[in-house]
Amino acid sequence: MPPRIEELAEHINTNTQKVSQYLESHSLPQPSFDEDGPVDLQINSQEVDNARREAINNCYELLDLLQGPKALVRPVANATSAQAIHRYDIPAKVPLGREISFKDLAEKCGLHEPDLRRIIRFAITYHRLFQEKRDGFVSHSATSRWLAENPVAMDGVGLIHDTFYRSFAWTVDALQQFDDQEPNQTGFCLAHNTDEGLFSYLASRPEDAKRFGGAMKSFTADIPGNSPSFLINGYPWESLGPATVVDVGGSQAQIAIMLAEAFPKLNLIVMDLPDVLRHAQVPEHLSNRIQLHGHDFFEKQSTVADVYFFRWIFHDWPDKYMIKILRQLVPVLRPGARIIVNDSICPGPNTVPYDVERTIRGVDMVMLSLHNSREREKGEWEPLFKAADPRFGALKFYHPQGASLSIIESIWQA
Repeated sequence: MPPRIEELAEHINTNTQKVSQYLESHSLPQPSFDEDGPVDLQINSQEVDNARREAINNCYELLDLLQGPKALVRPVANATSAQAIHRYDIPAKVPLGREISFKDLAEKCGLHEPDLRRIIRFAITYHRLFQEKRDGFVSHSATSRWLAENPVAMDGVGLIHDTFYRSFAWTVDALQQFDDQEPNQTGFCLAHNTDEGLFSYLASRPEDAKRFGGAMKSFTADIPGNSPSFLINGYPWESLGPATVVDVGGSQAQIAIMLAEAFPKLNLIVMDLPDVLRHAQVPEHLSNRIQLHGHDFFEKQSTVADVYFFRWIFHDWPDKYMIKILRQLVPVLRPGARIIVNDSICPGPNTVPYDVERTIRGVDMVMLSLHNSREREKGEWEPLFKAADPRFGALKFYHPQGASLSIIESIWQA
């Protein structure tokens, strides 16, 4: 049997060839860091995408083996460069299709040239952001061009490398200081010197809230596994017939609009805080089937419906708050009413591909740092439903292939 590193190299070569041949046969551009390189490989074959992901996982393992154990505990985890790139909006200040000197770019940004130079060169080395093809001159890479042209992607960069990063630095202090697992006893709260939880904090800071909303749109649109298409196609919505669906915490109605477009028999009610809903825009042709209702999901529900839907809600809240949210539904639930949840399920160790587990573990730490919440394992969901009320029926799980989020269903048994 060949050594593991040779075996990995062979797998990488085989799977990379599959990807390359697919791109060539479909007249698609090959991956490139250049400014005109593709942002999305546009692979529509499950077999080829599996090969791509297997190559990525093999690359992770080969890199770690070749670097050795000592390197694994001292990676350069430094968000300073990305923070600066977001705060100074540097991608927008680099001209598309041309280069700019460090001197001129520093003047545009209001930074000292030596500081800008080190920020950019770190970003080139660690993030493939920008290029320096000629000494002292900056031009776009595929990634920086994408950021320059995509404001919500820049919001995502700001949230990750500013809000998240600062919160990470204080999370262990929060664990030592607090013991109640409250949403306002987190690394985020210590980092921002506030006794408000993240959502309360954002409610009084419109610019921060706008960036957060943009980042959430980016995480939905730009991370394939988060696509709402998995929700639309992964659950038998058609079987519900002419049902009323309440989208609890439905933000600006994006998911409700998609459901209404796909399933003409559904009527939808989007519930969220009034300040959130005022930004919602429902297309005219759907206005008779989508209603907007101001509602705090910690208050008693008053609307009788066939389905109460929660997407990306429960992972933001510690267990006792999830239980409280579910209990607010009980007064209006009728036999057969469904609770449908679209959320992550944390896998057991070594049960999913490495890249999938790596992503979910990362989000799990974000939940700890921001909310004192977590990505729950499959066996943790039903006890929380039963703790809210034993009449919540046994959970049914749907796991659409390629999706980051699972679909969980409970039917009310009165």
